Amino acid sequence: GFLELLEDEDLDDATRERFLEQIRGQVARLGKLATDLLDLSRLETGAVELQTEDTDLQRLAHGVADEFLPALSAHRSELALDPDAAPVLAVCDPARVAQVLRILLDNALTHTPPGTPIAVAARSSSGGGELTVTDSGPGIPRGEIAQVFEPFATSNGKSGSGLGLAIARELAGLMRGELRVASRPGQTTFTLRLPT
Repeated sequence: GFLELLEDEDLDDATRERFLEQIRGQVARLGKLATDLLDLSRLETGAVELQTEDTDLQRLAHGVADEFLPALSAHRSELALDPDAAPVLAVCDPARVAQVLRILLDNALTHTPPGTPIAVAARSSSGGGELTVTDSGPGIPRGEIAQVFEPFATSNGKSGSGLGLAIARELAGLMRGELRVASRPGQTTFTLRLPT
């Protein structure tokens, strides 16, 4: 529809730019959906190969958090991340762990009101390392917690493909780890536990 409207020669520049921005957004959304569906399909068929190595989860968390600075600014949210924390080692595929962390941060921004604080932490645990993403948003309704990791599940009436958390959990399991959620009104925490 927007492409047809752009064919109007009498369209002013501001309106034309607004239509182009809508098209860009929809193309990006469809591209992400196609990638997510392909990732989930590969995970379900066992076609994903891992490149495991000793990884500093603390360093990885800082790198991914830096990627989110523009999105955090647009959301008017602060991200708490301990800049001086000691290394936290785990044996994992760092690219896939970064993918899980991106999903969790994107989820926190999508399902919280603007200005909601978000915290990322890496810490050692018995037999491994953990990454947590905690937001101070409304929480996940009790009746929806059991379904958050199911494909196509969404929460709080938000739009989206509902594939991100399903992919994140599959990736965690593939790395011999686990992804858990704990939520109550005013706080939701996703914890990715990985072996050492």
